Amino acid sequence: MQRGATLESLTDQICAFLSTFAIGVVGGFCYDYYRAVRRTFRLKKVGTFIGDIIFWLVTTALVFFLLLVGNGGVVRYYVLIGLGLGACIYFQSLSRTMSKLVWFKFFLLKKIWNIIVIITIMFLFNTVLLPFRLMLLVLSYPIKFLRVLFNKASRRLILYYNNLVMKYLRRYLVRLKSIMSCLVFWKGKDQK
Repeated sequence: MQRGATLESLTDQICAFLSTFAIGVVGGFCYDYYRAVRRTFRLKKVGTFIGDIIFWLVTTALVFFLLLVGNGGVVRYYVLIGLGLGACIYFQSLSRTMSKLVWFKFFLLKKIWNIIVIITIMFLFNTVLLPFRLMLLVLSYPIKFLRVLFNKASRRLILYYNNLVMKYLRRYLVRLKSIMSCLVFWKGKDQK
């Protein structure tokens, strides 16, 4: 009779097999998740090596914990077959779909992160530049007013310059021409 007490019933063994099958599926999903992380962050050789070690440590601890919960930590052949079969069926049927979903999740997270970073940078940039923009706004009206005054004053100065200086310069040029015309070499062909 003691021998029967240590044997598990068939239903317990089927439940343990199904739980190890589910654990194999979870392990396959974890591997797809890790592949998406590797692809998103573009890990090099060292990063991949460290990531592989961390992945296998975490997966081993997770499988051990789930085996303790699922069937009391008893490891038999059907447990190993359930783990392997669960992982194989996951990779054959669900892996592509789940990989795309996980990749899409990381894609969305990356886009959202970029948007948050851009908004933060723009907010900080505008916050830092706000005093300078206000100073420019306050000073722009007097500067525009001075430019208008300077334009009007420069037009009048040019007009006064033309009236005063150019008038005397024209008179001087006319006198210079009359003086030069008296010289022999300055005379034209018809005056010789």
